[in-house]
Amino acid sequence: MFWSLPSRVQFRRSVFRVAHPYPFRRIRKTVLALTLTLFGCSNQLVPVSTPIIPTVTLRIYATTSTLPLAADLGAAYNAVAPNVRFEIASGSFDTMLGQLVAGETPYFLSNHLPSDAEALGLWAAPIGQDGIAMIVHPDNPVENLTSEQVRRIFQGRIINWREVGGQNLPITVFSREDGSGTRTELESLLLGARGTTPSAEIAPSSAAMRLSVSRTPGGIGYVSMGCLDPTVRALAVDGSLPASDQVAAYSYPLRSTLFVIGLTEPQTDYRALIAWMQSPAGQAVIGRRYAPLG
Repeated sequence: MFWSLPSRVQFRRSVFRVAHPYPFRRIRKTVLALTLTLFGCSNQLVPVSTPIIPTVTLRIYATTSTLPLAADLGAAYNAVAPNVRFEIASGSFDTMLGQLVAGETPYFLSNHLPSDAEALGLWAAPIGQDGIAMIVHPDNPVENLTSEQVRRIFQGRIINWREVGGQNLPITVFSREDGSGTRTELESLLLGARGTTPSAEIAPSSAAMRLSVSRTPGGIGYVSMGCLDPTVRALAVDGSLPASDQVAAYSYPLRSTLFVIGLTEPQTDYRALIAWMQSPAGQAVIGRRYAPLG
């Protein structure tokens, strides 16, 4: 409990001018005798103990699309819970799901939740929104594609940038691998049963996707908006960019939800962490790279 002085109490210089009823010399001797008595009660000094807060280790894995989010959340949460340390690993959605079922991690972050999540026995909590960004080489002059043009490109029915107002340059389609949550979301949102063209070159991670597109003038691929960097350029789709405000306003068409996924509802330290993610403070962190919950 903290104690404070009443606001009306004021210390004035006159307080220290009160005359003492005893001579100064007697007071000095009394203080000296009391001091010697106190030191004589013990032959050693007892240090003041400082409470030790035990370290808590939380294991939160992430798909490659949400790895930047896991890093941001971990750093920000350490500021409010300095005794918490995180163990983070990353991989495709299928890999992370396998780790979850095997007991390697109790929860992981993803921008994809299977439609049969309940049948799989999964627990999930939404924590934000993601935009799937169409990325091209920085020198590509095309700035906007319609949803239909994106669909036809990834289905292999548009094969030259000239067909969408660009240069006479063959289009190289890059896709994530089978088992990628971002690929599953894109095919569900846009491509339908036909799926991605078999001629697409496979990038096994978000970092590999950026690298492949950045080295291919005619390339096009996709990453989570949280994985964008200056080595590639994001296209507008239907006139909207994969930016936090436009995803939050539902104007960007290629959106997905960010989830924390586990097998059971969290308790104790994990419950506190996920509640913080959904709080205004956590949503502000998520909004740096992604979009907060609506």
